[in-house]
Amino acid sequence: MARIAFIQEIWHEYIGTMSIAAYLKAKGHESDVFIPGGEKDLIASLRMFAPDILAFSCLTGGHRWALEKAGWLKNELKKSTIFGGIHPTLFPQIIDYPQADMVCIGEGEETLAEIADNIHDTDGLGSVRGIWFKEGGLVKKNPPRPLLASLSAVPSPDRSIYLKYPVIEKNPSKHFMAGRGCPYNCTFCYNDSLKKLYKGSRFLRLREYGHLLEEILYAKKHSRLETVVFDDDTFTADSLWLKGFLEIYKKEIGLPYVCNVRVEHVDEELARILAETGCFRVCMGIECGSESIRRNVLKKNFTNDEVITAAGIIKQYGIRILTNNMMGIPDETMDDVIETIKINARIKTDYPWCSIFQPYPGTPLSDYAIKKGYIPSLDVDSFDPTFFEGSMLKMKDIDAIVNLQKFFYVAVRFPWTIPIIKRVVYWPFKRVYHFIFLIFFAYRYAKSNRLGVMDIFRFGLQSIGLYLKKEIV
Repeated sequence: MARIAFIQEIWHEYIGTMSIAAYLKAKGHESDVFIPGGEKDLIASLRMFAPDILAFSCLTGGHRWALEKAGWLKNELKKSTIFGGIHPTLFPQIIDYPQADMVCIGEGEETLAEIADNIHDTDGLGSVRGIWFKEGGLVKKNPPRPLLASLSAVPSPDRSIYLKYPVIEKNPSKHFMAGRGCPYNCTFCYNDSLKKLYKGSRFLRLREYGHLLEEILYAKKHSRLETVVFDDDTFTADSLWLKGFLEIYKKEIGLPYVCNVRVEHVDEELARILAETGCFRVCMGIECGSESIRRNVLKKNFTNDEVITAAGIIKQYGIRILTNNMMGIPDETMDDVIETIKINARIKTDYPWCSIFQPYPGTPLSDYAIKKGYIPSLDVDSFDPTFFEGSMLKMKDIDAIVNLQKFFYVAVRFPWTIPIIKRVVYWPFKRVYHFIFLIFFAYRYAKSNRLGVMDIFRFGLQSIGLYLKKEIV
């Protein structure tokens, strides 16, 4: 038996971590999660657990925190480390850092279990597919592991590992995944790169109804659960699966829920089914107001008229809309950014949301930005953990565009402010802009997730420090 400690910074249930934990348990191993902010003494907690491996799941930008913590913990505990998640999957060269002993590439259930099986036999790592690891001063690169053919062949995610943290257990919203993969090829997203990595495998896979319902019922019984959040990139990708699942969901769960939809999927039938089964908010990716950039640069092929039609149908059925948008996209101008604000204002989105484009390694749009000269090369260690801070691109008006992102909520909800904001964003008051952004970000987050005063206070105390400790320049 082996013990694996998952260490993370963010106050959030990582669905991948919970799935790996469940698989490890089924194979006779033990695992647990450790969030430093929730431990009186992280080292003491880890020593009591006595892990064989320290595991870190990280995104680009967040990998710097993981490397820093891994170096410290390796020195204190003398244990091996493994890095997984989308950043190590698309940038496995993280293995070159002294803090990393192993890298898990792609899905980790079977990979981590096989590593655990060979914990006392390092020679056995040579047969574990889906990892890079160090041996004798060299990096060994094993071939990739195929995707799981059936998501229901592995146990439901082990949600119990997070229940020891009140800020998570008492959060009224819990996140779930109905499947893995996405049928689309948006250039800013990692899914396009994963498809190339897993060429020949069935990429979009959905769980059996009972498998998913079992997980939701567990969360409903053992923790506070008032809103179910389906995090799938396209929850509505398979209409036949969706209709069957939602009919059972309404009978057996009956809780309000949130999901993502694609503009192209929205019609009267979909909106009716969502409304009748408890969906009170959908997240819809508009990305930008320029149809040319959306189609040619982002590879999302729908028009602004289709956005307006889809939003109208959704609102007709009493469902609120959160729109996902970006600013600072390669080739984008200030006029394009204003069009993004205007299309959001026109559809009267309930919860405008906007990030700053980040050229994440391994994505087609990152390669495009380098090719066009917007960034000379990609330094993964220069990424910020959030996508709200700044832009790595060198384009006309980019600083003003970054400032404008901080006013996105205000500009969309109060379009009369647009001419004023267009002038203000050229002024050098970044700290003020960040403060304005934080206020409206918190307000939007609370309203869109139906959080009460105590929920806002509890979550805010834990999360605001992660933002404020980052230097604003």
